[in-house]
Amino acid sequence: MTFNLSQRTRKLLISLAAGLMGNLLAYLSSLLTPMHPQVTFDFSHLATFGIAVAFGPVYGLITGAIGAIYPYFEFAVWGIWGPVAGLAIIFGKAMTGFVCGLLKDRMPPFLAVTLSFIPESLFTFGFLQVMTVYLPAGTVNWDMITNIIVEGWVEVIMFSFIIETVMRRKVMELAVIMLEIFIIMFLVHKEFTHTLLLLLLITFTILVLFEIINPRIKKKDTWTHHDGDEPPPTI
Repeated sequence: MTFNLSQRTRKLLISLAAGLMGNLLAYLSSLLTPMHPQVTFDFSHLATFGIAVAFGPVYGLITGAIGAIYPYFEFAVWGIWGPVAGLAIIFGKAMTGFVCGLLKDRMPPFLAVTLSFIPESLFTFGFLQVMTVYLPAGTVNWDMITNIIVEGWVEVIMFSFIIETVMRRKVMELAVIMLEIFIIMFLVHKEFTHTLLLLLLITFTILVLFEIINPRIKKKDTWTHHDGDEPPPTI
C-alpha cells in the first residue's frame, strides 16, 4: 500500500520525527557530563537546525518545540523552573528553529545556525534574570547563568560546523569533526564503558537523523521554493 502525501505533509512528518530524535539526543547528551542539575549538554538543537536549514522556518519552529519536550520536563517539571515558567524552554527552542529557517537562504548554513541562537540566548538570559526574583535567594546565581549561556553557545558553534558539513555532503569531514568532539568529551568523562556507549548511541542517532533529512537536502538542489510548495512541474 502506498500513500500519496503532499510535500507539506512529508515535511511535517519528517519534522515530527526529527523532533522526537532531538529529545533522544537531549537525553543521551545530558548523561555525558552533568555539570549541574540544571546545566547539562543538550544536543536537541542539532535536529532543530537540520530541519530549519533543510525545510524552512515553520518546520524549524515545530522541530524546536517538539525537541524541547525532554529538556522541559528535565529542567522545568522535574527541575527548579516549574511547569509554567519552564514553558520558556519550549518557546526559546522554537524561536531558534524559526529564526534559523528565516536566515538559511540569506547566508551560509554555519552562519545562519550561529546567528539564529542570538535571540534565544538573550531571551534565556532575561528569563534567568527574572527567575532570580521569583525563586528563593541563591537558587539562581551568576555561576549558573554563565554556565547555561556559555554551554549553549559552545553547542551551537559545534552544531554550526556539523550542519555546514552535512549541507556540503562532506561525509569524511563530518566524521572527523564528530570524532574530535567525542574524544574531548571522552577525556573529560571518567567512566569508559558508560561514555563509550553513550557516544555510540549519540553517533547512531545523529546519522539516522541526517539520513532522514539528507534526501530532502539533495532535492533542494533541483528547485528553489519559498514556502514549501510542490516543486515546479517539468515540461
